[in-house]
Amino acid sequence: MPKTISVSVAKNELSAMLEWAVKNRDGVIVESYGQPKAVILSYADYQTYLSLQEKERRRAAIARLQELAIQNRARNRDLSPDEAEQLADQITRDTIDRMVEEGKVTFQ
Repeated sequence: MPKTISVSVAKNELSAMLEWAVKNRDGVIVESYGQPKAVILSYADYQTYLSLQEKERRRAAIARLQELAIQNRARNRDLSPDEAEQLADQITRDTIDRMVEEGKVTFQ
Protein backbone atom coordinates (compact mmCIF):
# COMPACT_ATOMS: atom_id res chain seq x y z
CA MET A 1 0.00 0.00 0.00
CA PRO A 2 1.47 3.38 -0.94
CA LYS A 3 2.59 5.87 1.66
CA THR A 4 1.08 9.34 1.69
CA ILE A 5 3.17 12.31 2.76
CA SER A 6 2.94 16.07 2.65
CA VAL A 7 5.10 18.26 0.44
CA SER A 8 7.00 19.50 3.50
CA VAL A 9 7.82 15.93 4.57
CA ALA A 10 8.86 15.14 1.00
CA LYS A 11 11.24 18.12 1.02
CA ASN A 12 12.83 17.06 4.28
CA GLU A 13 12.88 13.29 3.71
CA LEU A 14 13.23 12.87 -0.05
CA SER A 15 16.15 10.47 0.18
CA ALA A 16 14.32 8.24 2.66
CA MET A 17 11.17 8.28 0.52
CA LEU A 18 13.16 7.32 -2.58
CA GLU A 19 14.72 4.41 -0.71
CA TRP A 20 11.31 3.33 0.61
CA ALA A 21 9.76 3.39 -2.89
CA VAL A 22 12.58 1.29 -4.34
CA LYS A 23 12.75 -1.17 -1.43
CA ASN A 24 8.98 -1.71 -1.20
CA ARG A 25 8.24 -1.46 -4.95
CA ASP A 26 5.40 0.88 -4.04
CA GLY A 27 4.62 4.53 -4.54
CA VAL A 28 4.80 7.47 -2.20
CA ILE A 29 1.91 9.88 -2.76
CA VAL A 30 2.87 13.51 -2.20
CA GLU A 31 0.02 15.75 -1.10
CA SER A 32 -0.30 19.52 -1.01
CA TYR A 33 -3.02 20.92 1.24
CA GLY A 34 -4.48 17.42 1.52
CA GLN A 35 -4.74 16.90 -2.25
CA PRO A 36 -2.60 14.30 -4.09
CA LYS A 37 -0.21 16.10 -6.46
CA ALA A 38 2.51 13.60 -7.42
CA VAL A 39 3.85 10.11 -6.81
CA ILE A 40 7.40 8.99 -6.14
CA LEU A 41 8.06 5.66 -7.85
CA SER A 42 11.07 3.45 -8.31
CA TYR A 43 12.54 3.70 -11.79
CA ALA A 44 11.53 0.07 -12.47
CA ASP A 45 7.92 0.87 -11.60
CA TYR A 46 8.07 3.98 -13.77
CA GLN A 47 9.29 1.87 -16.71
CA THR A 48 6.37 -0.51 -16.13
CA TYR A 49 4.01 2.46 -16.10
CA LEU A 50 5.43 3.75 -19.40
CA SER A 51 5.06 0.31 -20.96
CA LEU A 52 1.43 0.05 -19.86
CA GLN A 53 0.77 3.58 -21.10
CA GLU A 54 2.19 2.69 -24.53
CA LYS A 55 0.12 -0.51 -24.68
CA GLU A 56 -3.01 1.51 -23.90
CA ARG A 57 -2.11 4.09 -26.55
CA ARG A 58 -1.72 1.33 -29.13
CA ARG A 59 -4.95 -0.37 -28.04
CA ALA A 60 -6.83 2.92 -28.42
CA ALA A 61 -5.25 3.53 -31.84
CA ILE A 62 -6.25 0.07 -33.06
CA ALA A 63 -9.78 0.54 -31.73
CA ARG A 64 -10.01 3.88 -33.57
CA LEU A 65 -8.72 2.32 -36.80
CA GLN A 66 -11.30 -0.46 -36.50
CA GLU A 67 -14.02 2.14 -35.96
CA LEU A 68 -12.86 4.05 -39.04
CA ALA A 69 -12.80 0.84 -41.08
CA ILE A 70 -16.43 0.16 -40.14
CA GLN A 71 -17.41 3.72 -41.06
CA ASN A 72 -15.50 3.45 -44.33
CA ARG A 73 -17.22 0.19 -45.26
CA ALA A 74 -20.61 1.73 -44.49
CA ARG A 75 -19.88 4.74 -46.74
CA ASN A 76 -18.60 2.62 -49.60
CA ARG A 77 -21.13 -0.20 -49.75
CA ASP A 78 -21.66 0.47 -53.45
CA LEU A 79 -17.99 -0.24 -54.30
CA SER A 80 -17.09 -3.72 -55.43
CA PRO A 81 -13.94 -5.26 -53.94
CA ASP A 82 -12.14 -4.67 -57.27
CA GLU A 83 -13.22 -1.01 -57.36
CA ALA A 84 -12.07 -0.54 -53.78
CA GLU A 85 -8.70 -2.12 -54.64
CA GLN A 86 -8.29 0.14 -57.66
CA LEU A 87 -9.15 3.20 -55.59
CA ALA A 88 -6.65 2.21 -52.90
CA ASP A 89 -3.96 1.65 -55.55
CA GLN A 90 -4.63 5.07 -57.08
CA ILE A 91 -4.45 6.81 -53.70
CA THR A 92 -1.20 4.99 -52.93
CA ARG A 93 0.32 5.94 -56.28
CA ASP A 94 -0.75 9.57 -55.89
CA THR A 95 0.71 9.72 -52.39
CA ILE A 96 4.04 8.21 -53.48
CA ASP A 97 4.24 10.58 -56.48
CA ARG A 98 3.62 13.57 -54.21
CA MET A 99 6.25 12.39 -51.72
CA VAL A 100 8.79 11.96 -54.55
CA GLU A 101 8.01 15.49 -55.82
CA GLU A 102 8.50 16.87 -52.30
CA GLY A 103 11.80 15.00 -51.94
CA LYS A 104 10.57 12.93 -49.02
CA VAL A 105 11.39 9.63 -50.74
CA THR A 106 13.75 8.62 -53.54
CA PHE A 107 13.99 5.52 -55.66
CA GLN A 108 17.08 4.04 -57.24
